Amino acid sequence: MNLKKSIEEIDLVFFDLETTGLKAEDGDSICEIGALKVRTVNIIDKFYSLVNPKKSVPYEAYRIHKISDEELHNAPYFEEVIEKFLQFLHNSVVCAYNAEFDMDFLNQELSRIHYPPLELPVLDILSMARKTIRLPRYNLAAIISFFHIETKASHRALEDAYGTLQAFFKLKETVKGRGLDSLQDFISLYGLNNKVFRLQEKPKILLLKEAITKGVFIDIRYFSYESIVEHQKVKPIHLSRENNNFYLWCRSAKDAHCRIQLNRILAIDIV
Repeated sequence: MNLKKSIEEIDLVFFDLETTGLKAEDGDSICEIGALKVRTVNIIDKFYSLVNPKKSVPYEAYRIHKISDEELHNAPYFEEVIEKFLQFLHNSVVCAYNAEFDMDFLNQELSRIHYPPLELPVLDILSMARKTIRLPRYNLAAIISFFHIETKASHRALEDAYGTLQAFFKLKETVKGRGLDSLQDFISLYGLNNKVFRLQEKPKILLLKEAITKGVFIDIRYFSYESIVEHQKVKPIHLSRENNNFYLWCRSAKDAHCRIQLNRILAIDIV
């Protein structure tokens, strides 16, 4: 996939899972998958299936999504639906609200049936919301309410996938005109920290280390904390890592010291 393409040219799959609990590593399982494929702004395909989790749904989970053991009794097992779902995801960018949760569950289930983990570009719409608008809470229901989206966060997979889709386009409209366009920009800012994300960050780290070693200035294109793409000439001092995030410590041409989170740096040129 050409990450330098405009995001408008890429198929996006918005998906959501319902589960028997909150911890895939402790044995909780997927019980519903819903996904919508979008090209430009149009829904061109959808995927939906209940999934038999091979266990009873705890009352705490049932109380949230209202999926009963009776509904799931004749549903296919995960291994019976996953091939069709993987085909649905093929050559698309995956989008989810709190993507880390959904991707962890999906990869845990894949591991149980001896499949490799999914290594696709993944956009986290929750991260996008946090970097775009200010709200006291950032659950999907709060975003839907903020933008007056005509759907509800129902804790059912297909409905929540639709809510996530609508939230993405509202957020995208909010940042329109701020200099973001390519898929690469969106992955850098809002991408899940997976293999695709890290491979994209690696060349930036190498360039910065080279500039630090040489003691030279660089031109950076970055997404500022005012949520605008800006250009600035800086001299890198060092890189630090905090909570799985890299930060560039640098000095501006006016000798002001600054710190920039690496994923906000969209392009680097050594002067």
